[in-house]
Amino acid sequence: MTQDLLLDRDGLQELARQLRAAHARWMETLTQADRARQTLAAAVQAAPGRAFEAATAQTAHRLQQGGERLLRLAETLEKALQRLEEAFYTAARAVAEGGIAPPLPTTPLAVDGSGAPLPNQFVLRFRAEGVDLPWSTACGPVALSMALSRLTGRPLPAQEVADRLVRETKMKPQKPPGEERAINYTRAADLQKTARAYGVEGRMVYLDGSSSEAAWAALRDQITRPRAAVIALVTAKSRTTQTGMEWTAYDQRAAEVVISEKDRAKGDGGLLTGSSPEGPGETAHWVVIDRLEEREGERYVVINNPFHNRQERYPWAHFWASVNHQAREGDRWWVLALEAPPEAPERTVISASRSIPQ
Repeated sequence: MTQDLLLDRDGLQELARQLRAAHARWMETLTQADRARQTLAAAVQAAPGRAFEAATAQTAHRLQQGGERLLRLAETLEKALQRLEEAFYTAARAVAEGGIAPPLPTTPLAVDGSGAPLPNQFVLRFRAEGVDLPWSTACGPVALSMALSRLTGRPLPAQEVADRLVRETKMKPQKPPGEERAINYTRAADLQKTARAYGVEGRMVYLDGSSSEAAWAALRDQITRPRAAVIALVTAKSRTTQTGMEWTAYDQRAAEVVISEKDRAKGDGGLLTGSSPEGPGETAHWVVIDRLEEREGERYVVINNPFHNRQERYPWAHFWASVNHQAREGDRWWVLALEAPPEAPERTVISASRSIPQ
């Protein structure tokens, strides 16, 4: 939900001016009243006069406090405007100097019907033609549920998205040769059609892949678009082969879990292998790109990985090498870009419409 904060700067300055003028009139009236009080008290020399002077002194004190509040209110309003302007100037300088980047929302992990995190992608079921079979390659609908949750601002259960995908695409169970279970590989077109059922448009966007630098810049431009989410097709380990607690892929450290170290016990299945062709024990795999990071001279890609439903951070070179061969075409590569329709902004207006006592 978008909100714009609109400040009526001139109106607020006028309000502060009126408060100062009201304070001056207030104090002048109070001074005149005090002179009248002293004159009346002097005219009545007996006890009634002293009682009258004491009572009016208390009233004058309270009236003086009221006048001081008017002055403090004017000063506070003026100081707030000054600090707000200074803050905007500081932010504008930082943006102009490249000191900050636009903030990116964090993509939520996949959830079940109760809102609890999914343990992994393999808990989804394939529900079509009266059958209820395990969906062995459910990375597509799980990744889509994450991206849609980010764009719609509400958690969409992964099984609900998977069921919707089956209905929208009229998908039927497939049993590849030698496989006993139904395995359905989700195509980009299947994800696009399902996203459209949620009011979200998806398109295959071809990016410059002539070099690692060009690919980084092109991907950065995509994920910094407002109200957008990006799903990528990469190459990942198809099963867990972990021994002990060391995660490796092709003799190099593969990834860093950025959500929970306890997830390490789940194994290294699903980790991006850093190789584009699919070798033994590897598979094409859908992931959501949550953000890009640059720190200490290094570049990283943070993804939401459906395999174990966790967030992982990869060095950019490792991620770039893992982009699946199906997503590469010569000097180009593609991602699935999802974009929610823009909302009408809600505006909170601060104005100076209240009148000041004259």
